[in-house]
Amino acid sequence: MEDSQKQSLERGLGFKGLLSLAISDITPMASLLVTAGAVLYLSGTASVWAFALGCLIAITVAMSMAELGSMYPTAGGLYYIIHKVLGRPIGFIAMVDYVLQGIFIPATLALGLGTYLHALIPSVPVNASAAIAMVIITVLAVLRIHISAVIVTVCLAIEGIVLALIIGVGLFNLNQPLSILTDPVMLVDGKMGSVAGAAIVAAIASSLFSVNGYDSAINFSEEVKGNARNIGRAVMYSALVGVVLELTAFTFGLLGTRDLNSYLSSATPFTDAVTTALGKNAGQAVLVGALFAIVNATLAITLQFARVLWASGRDKAWPHAINEFLGQVHPKFRSPWAATVIIGLVATIFCMKSSLISTVTFTAVLIILLYALIAIAALVSRIKNKTAERPFKMMFWPIAPIVTILGVSLTLTKQKTGDLKIILIIVLVSLAYYYLYLNRSKHELWVPHNPAKMQ
Repeated sequence: MEDSQKQSLERGLGFKGLLSLAISDITPMASLLVTAGAVLYLSGTASVWAFALGCLIAITVAMSMAELGSMYPTAGGLYYIIHKVLGRPIGFIAMVDYVLQGIFIPATLALGLGTYLHALIPSVPVNASAAIAMVIITVLAVLRIHISAVIVTVCLAIEGIVLALIIGVGLFNLNQPLSILTDPVMLVDGKMGSVAGAAIVAAIASSLFSVNGYDSAINFSEEVKGNARNIGRAVMYSALVGVVLELTAFTFGLLGTRDLNSYLSSATPFTDAVTTALGKNAGQAVLVGALFAIVNATLAITLQFARVLWASGRDKAWPHAINEFLGQVHPKFRSPWAATVIIGLVATIFCMKSSLISTVTFTAVLIILLYALIAIAALVSRIKNKTAERPFKMMFWPIAPIVTILGVSLTLTKQKTGDLKIILIIVLVSLAYYYLYLNRSKHELWVPHNPAKMQ
């Protein structure tokens, strides 16, 4: 019992703190600032439609996550749910996917931080500044969870003010005609051209990445006080907030730009639009706000995925020595310090070696694959386990998970061939590892932890 207590997390979060962390994990402003360039690059002005479709799918995904997360409130989050409903091999694939997201998403956001810092101070290199920021954020992520919740809540307030400014600039300076939405255009070799339907579908994945993060409410559930229904509520509330804010800001940001060509080619389109409309000082103020927002996002997401990696060690997904290391909890801060350091270290390496666009598109494929699995689990759970207690019950079953499956399946067909090949290799390697090593002992290896009882 004593050893178990040493390896358990501290229940220091109330519902408001959980909601702040979940919204911070989505970080509407930071997500827009980091991924908007990729979405605009892929589909031009049709990106509004891609974003709207992505938001619709996100809400249907959140419905499935909210219901299943309230049933299985554990740090393993989505991978535990998929394991429980769809079986051990698929659950392990989901866990590998989730852990990889934990490396790429913080790295992607840190690269966004480097991009905006470079825009503010051109002499600052993007990759090096992103790596330094990732190291600092990793140190902060080792602190007690309620301290981190306070930090992200303060940053979230600053983010909200800047996001309101971006929306206001577009709303009161509508410089583009609605025809850019009904007859969309995009940059092709530096010149304006029409947008193919396939480009819109391809951009949905990046828009889903932008509003991703509401699942974090499940990952923090072992540190939450209260009942299991609050987990489902936090998932849905944070998803709705993220979708409304991001879609509004994205649409008005595009309609408010004066120079459409420059906007579509810019690495920092939103801050450029504010600079054009309100002057250099306002633009720099938004850049500073952008830095706060991205730091907030990177911290919240590092916190989330440190819990996922910690849970994988506790659940004996790796060789014994690795499990023992990853499963360590800091004696003072009661945080999964070893898993946090690993997430931060690997993300820092990717910051030094990767580009923003490449990390966005690859991570988006990881995300939509996991979305497909959770939607399938939502269907199977209701069919196989009709009498199970569901503290938070989704609306529109089975429509919501079916829409998710159709949407992500279509989106997957339009992703980069190279990204899809890498994902296929990851799945095959994961299955080989599972059957050659983990499946040898179903009672001693890969034993996902039972959901934590909500108090």
